[in-house]
Amino acid sequence: MFNLLPSRERDAEARRSRLLKAAAVVFARDGFEKASLRGICCKARANLAAVKYYFGSKEGLYREVLLECHREALAHESPVTLADGASPEDTLRRWIHFCLQFILFKRASNPLMGQIMAHEMRQPTPCLNDFIKLVVRPFHEELRRIVAAVLGRTTVDEECMLLSQFIVGLCIHFDHGRVVINILGPAVPKTEPEIQKLATSIADFVLSALAATRARSA
Repeated sequence: MFNLLPSRERDAEARRSRLLKAAAVVFARDGFEKASLRGICCKARANLAAVKYYFGSKEGLYREVLLECHREALAHESPVTLADGASPEDTLRRWIHFCLQFILFKRASNPLMGQIMAHEMRQPTPCLNDFIKLVVRPFHEELRRIVAAVLGRTTVDEECMLLSQFIVGLCIHFDHGRVVINILGPAVPKTEPEIQKLATSIADFVLSALAATRARSA
């Protein structure tokens, strides 16, 4: 039996917020396909009509949860760009540090976000395209521009795109492979100094590789 609120609830924004919070818990636990909309509404103390009113559908609710949890995590982060005035090499170092900090700290501090993304990677939904467009692509495109600048190129070519994927892969490996890495050692960083140390090691490795690539292209 649903615990329904009066239809004339004054604080409509509070009801919308409860739906988002309840949906995040249920989607993180069950994934999009298995998540029960009725269960979400019961947890949020709202009715099914509220989902349609605020989000249009279950997919619309899921899309907003997927985007909102990342918006919150990135809300107080300054994007790393070439426009900051630092050298391309220093900018790349800061980008790698930012990426590791987000993956290992921000996502770890918001386990629901990590669990939702794990479901999404196993069973992608139509919302993934919006997530990539609105959240992932801007960061990847800036990384590609940074890589091109380090290589001394004026445009981003296919090699820059591929090298950028390598860099991202190095960073996310420490999240996706966390359990195995902690067994094999050294353990995945848990403090800011440890993340900075790892970021420096990855940046040194990447910049050496990019310098070699630039020399071959000269």
